[in-house]
Amino acid sequence: FLEHLLFKGTERRTARAIAELVDSTGGEMNAFTSKEYTAYYARVPAGGQEMATALLADVLREPALRAADVETERQVILEEIHLQADDPDDVVFGLLYEALFPGHPLGREVLGTESSVAAIDRDGISGFHDHWYRAPNLVVAAAGAVDHDALVAQVAEAFSGRTGGSAPARSAPVAEPVEAVRLKRPTEATHVAWGWRGLRRDDPRRHALALGIHVLGGGLSSRLFQTVREERGLAYSVFSSMAGYTDAGVVSVYAGTAPERADELQKVVAGEVAEVAANGITAAEMAIARDGFEGSILLGLEDSGSRMFRLGTSQSLLGRVVPLDEYVETLRAVTLEDVNAVLAEVLSPEPAVAIVGSGT
Repeated sequence: FLEHLLFKGTERRTARAIAELVDSTGGEMNAFTSKEYTAYYARVPAGGQEMATALLADVLREPALRAADVETERQVILEEIHLQADDPDDVVFGLLYEALFPGHPLGREVLGTESSVAAIDRDGISGFHDHWYRAPNLVVAAAGAVDHDALVAQVAEAFSGRTGGSAPARSAPVAEPVEAVRLKRPTEATHVAWGWRGLRRDDPRRHALALGIHVLGGGLSSRLFQTVREERGLAYSVFSSMAGYTDAGVVSVYAGTAPERADELQKVVAGEVAEVAANGITAAEMAIARDGFEGSILLGLEDSGSRMFRLGTSQSLLGRVVPLDEYVETLRAVTLEDVNAVLAEVLSPEPAVAIVGSGT
């Protein structure tokens, strides 16, 4: 809700004035909310640092939060919920997280529900903002043509009165994942997502797991892509991924196929996962994955937005920015035995399975 409302204006700027100021630079200003944080960002040409920082500081520090704007954005958020409900890709992962984390916040939709959005009032939103949007729970990151000293001075002055913040307390999920969740709806394809509890964000084995999951389904040469798409033509899109949170983690596989081939797809994916869990990956596969990770990091550094995102999320979620040399050294220190051991641990349990489509 705040992600929407903060762009509706401050005591000094209207929503239109904010939009016109950003548009006049040819830049962009936006925000997004994940499971554990909300990010607000601006991207402007070199020379626009002072303006962009002042604008972001203004909307973050002193949003107007007008009652009329709350009601307008309530309707916008409800429309966003409706749009997400029409996207089977989003729905299937929503069901998967509910199955993996029953009764836990990680299992809830970030957007909320129609009833939860309807229940939120202006005072509750204002109180939430006042409690959480404070240093040091708020991190500012910048990349590109940045004058570091000027940025520090400007941010320090802007947020000098908003100290005393603390990070939210997290609690690990207690309930075990539940069995398969199926939602029947008239779609052209059947969408299937498999999920396993993974590793926390700070688990030292996370790099080994990331390499193994990449071999399973992270690229064009991955086992799932080669078997499911290239050899059998079962799906256009098939991939595996992982996510780490403060108190838990997720490994997932997704694929979509024609309803009449859904059973075959599930058997093929199950077979590939079982093979990796039982026998691991090869040294050659691991070398490709490790070189690919290093290459993707280097390519990401060519974009100032990616650099900004890396700085902000690392400081917010890990409490430090991991130097690139340290990250590469950590990757290179991972052994094949490390990878295969963690793959066996994570992928051996029966997965939670979510299915959306007309053939369920």
